[in-house]
Amino acid sequence: MEDALDASDVRLFSRGDTVTGTVVEETEGEYLVDIGYKSEALLPKGELAPFHDTVKNGDQLEVLVTYIDEENGTVFVSERQAFFAKRYAELEKAYRSGAPVKGTVVEEVKGAGYQVSLNGIRAFLPGSHLGKGVSTKFERLKDKELEFKIIEFSRRDRNIVVSRREYLKDLEEQRKRELFASLTPGKVLEGKVKSVVDFGIFVDVGGYDGLVHRTEICWKDIPVPPQDKYKPGQSVRVMVLEADPEEERISLSIKRLRPDPWIGIADRYPVGSRVKGKVVSVTDFGAFVELEEDVEGLVHVSELSWGFPKHPREVVQEGDEVEVEVLGVDEKKKRISLSLRRAQPDPWEDVEHRYPRGALVEGKVTKITEFGAFVELEEGVEGLIHVSELSWQRVTHPKEVIEEGQTIRAMVIKVDPEQRRISLSVKALEQDPWEQFLEQYSVGSVVSGPVTQIKDFGAFVRITPAVEGLIHVSEISTERVSSPSEVLRLGEEVTAKIIGINEAKRQVRLSIRKLQEEAEEKDRERFIQPPEQETVTLREHLKGLSEGLE
Repeated sequence: MEDALDASDVRLFSRGDTVTGTVVEETEGEYLVDIGYKSEALLPKGELAPFHDTVKNGDQLEVLVTYIDEENGTVFVSERQAFFAKRYAELEKAYRSGAPVKGTVVEEVKGAGYQVSLNGIRAFLPGSHLGKGVSTKFERLKDKELEFKIIEFSRRDRNIVVSRREYLKDLEEQRKRELFASLTPGKVLEGKVKSVVDFGIFVDVGGYDGLVHRTEICWKDIPVPPQDKYKPGQSVRVMVLEADPEEERISLSIKRLRPDPWIGIADRYPVGSRVKGKVVSVTDFGAFVELEEDVEGLVHVSELSWGFPKHPREVVQEGDEVEVEVLGVDEKKKRISLSLRRAQPDPWEDVEHRYPRGALVEGKVTKITEFGAFVELEEGVEGLIHVSELSWQRVTHPKEVIEEGQTIRAMVIKVDPEQRRISLSVKALEQDPWEQFLEQYSVGSVVSGPVTQIKDFGAFVRITPAVEGLIHVSEISTERVSSPSEVLRLGEEVTAKIIGINEAKRQVRLSIRKLQEEAEEKDRERFIQPPEQETVTLREHLKGLSEGLE
């Protein structure tokens, strides 16, 4: 019966089995280990695990059955092989799952890499797989514990290749997955400004750069991010709009951390109300005034002053505190129209009393056009001198007699407060040359002057500096003239007779033909009178003779 039981007990163990036993005795070259067999198993001292130099009675060991002597009923075991079998199983599992393993650099393989101990199991680390963040010098790497990923594994060949570079790559990928999973739309977090570019701000959020597009920086439209407000390294709160792990793209917003200030803007700034603000920008067409954060209104150049500035900077500068009147609010288009001048007294309110008709005024010429010149009488009040009121003489263009910046005296001839117009006259300050002309000349007077204009219907001749007369084509010559230019030239001095004066229209009609006809008439008279003259002379001669005889 005992022999049968013994045989049955031995068959309970097989070569390669791993069992747990207790050290019961130490001999010269081995340990006796109780593994639950009828006799103690033999553990040679050379088969202890690498982490055991020695063991003592009572220690529990995990051992591997290496050999069974069925004839003598003896079992041989090895803690070292049990350890390696277990470690290889753990490493194989880590290899298949991609889990990281810890190891210590123990030796350098010149020109190739390093030997790494994975808790007693040797593995090879290629130099190209060391990864960043550590020194490549063996003196600094020796005995350094690092984490790796097993990239090659063969239990049979006992070949294990590890990579720290791949471990870091997996670690980064895992961190990316965790980060992007946490970046849900609407989440608010703290980041650091990485860089500021024309189209937005890059913010580091957990190792990845997110973009705050310029349209998401503030509620107002800005062409580029404010360089003075956001600088690299600065902490900034942002809201997540979207996170795409595949594209590694993160969209962020700063402005959405607070409500849109344009909602309900018309209620806060009703038309006609007066508010205070700060000039934040001056352009060629006007000035922008900040009423509150991200809310700016435009004061058009025409609404900056009652005067007539050539550029808005003549009235306001960036940083000026001003009071303005709200002209219009468009919540949808996010626009507010403002007026600076309407928050100030209107100089046109009492203009007809300050500048009555007939008053003599003095001002500076601010603008010259083809139809006249504008004269500033005071800030916000300008008068117009029409080209016809510049001189009694004919003026083709105002620049012939005046220039911008010139101080000039004039007379007020008309005031229209509703249309904000004042008509001025320079020639009214002088005596009417037409009246002088009428005093000096009348129908029948003979005049001389240069030809100033030649038209198809006739030619104009300057009689006085301010009065011209027209010689109709039919009055140029006694002979038939098809065109005045056949006979007359510009600047040619001619003599003509006044044959008509229209005082109402201030027109003078001249005739050269009349003078020619009169001259011809005198010539005819002179041709007929000579015989009579001779008779008279003869009579006088005879009379003289008779008187002599007496």
